[in-house]
Amino acid sequence: MAKQYEYRARDAKGQLFTGLILAEDEAAVAGHVRQKGMYVTRIRETKSSLDINRLLRNMRSITTRDLAIFCRQFSTMLEAGLPILTCLGILCEQTENPRLKDNLQNVYKSVQEGTALGRAMDAQPRIFPEIMIGMVEAGELGGLLDIVMQRLAIHFEKEHRLNEKVKAALTYPLVVMFLAVVVVAFVLTFILPTFVELFASMKVELPFLTRALLALGHFLTQYWLPLLVVTMVGAYGILVLFRYPGPRMARDRFILHLPVVGPLVRKLAVARFARTLASLLRGGVPLLSALEVVKKTTGNAMIAQILSESQAGIREGEELATRLGASRIFPPMAVQMAAVGEQSGKLDTMLDKVADFYEEDTEDIVNRLSSMLEPFLIAFLGIVIGTIIIAILIPMFDVITNVNKM
Repeated sequence: MAKQYEYRARDAKGQLFTGLILAEDEAAVAGHVRQKGMYVTRIRETKSSLDINRLLRNMRSITTRDLAIFCRQFSTMLEAGLPILTCLGILCEQTENPRLKDNLQNVYKSVQEGTALGRAMDAQPRIFPEIMIGMVEAGELGGLLDIVMQRLAIHFEKEHRLNEKVKAALTYPLVVMFLAVVVVAFVLTFILPTFVELFASMKVELPFLTRALLALGHFLTQYWLPLLVVTMVGAYGILVLFRYPGPRMARDRFILHLPVVGPLVRKLAVARFARTLASLLRGGVPLLSALEVVKKTTGNAMIAQILSESQAGIREGEELATRLGASRIFPPMAVQMAAVGEQSGKLDTMLDKVADFYEEDTEDIVNRLSSMLEPFLIAFLGIVIGTIIIAILIPMFDVITNVNKM
């Protein structure tokens, strides 16, 4: 069983290098270091005290940006003529994401033992996307791994840019809503009770609005922990429920048919479908195999079902565009572009154009929605804060009125 070792080594110029590697024994570690043209100064097996650090590393996600950098660096080294094993060794040393680094060390070990790169990447649990594994396997068979890595880098870079633009547009509304909840909870639990004590000492009868807000604040103060537990358990239960095909299909169908969110989700899914399928086809993956990969990357169970039906139709001699058009989920323009691509033999090129169009369209929709949400959020905050102020001012007016009568 492979163990993790920490080593120190120096090159011919005396420069010090350190690293972690999975190996059977210290001799294997020394051999690995010598292959890099260095000599070992220290090798030691990592102890169990590092298990917590490994757990923390595994909790960190691997983003599309990390994958884009990895593919870009891999492609550059392969174009320079470096062997795959040497490229993996260098990437293990310079990869910044600790979780990706750990899994790259496992990939390096597997390739060192004679396993193909694609199969070694597939053996890592949920680290490398299906599109990456499929294209790497096709690139290895065709001897075009450097070109495949370059195309994967472009694919992940575009996907990362789209994700970042969507996140940036949605960040403002989410931050405003979060701050609104925090401010309201603080006022209800700390500020309002102070005024209530003042009014009680003056024997002022509180109006219904003030009593209702006071009851809400008392509820939050007394039962915040059970409320938090119920919320977390409920959220986890919903996540577990949506892992099953039936509820997940119902949820995704419902989302696609929502008035405003539905078209946005649909266009985003079409853009991701077109970009992924184009990348796979350009990487040499057959259409049926490419659709099998795309099904797992769409993020929508209903669209995945449509792609499964498309696979069945293609096996019977139908065209992809025909099946997509029959679903009534894919926009007519996307269907027509796919049909032209199939007829001209340039399906990957046409799908890239579809992805470019719907990615830009998605960005425009998200930006417009974000701009439209701002006045609604301001009005919502105004209503909430105004209600709280009114609940405090009404009893104060009563106090002033009673003082004037006296």
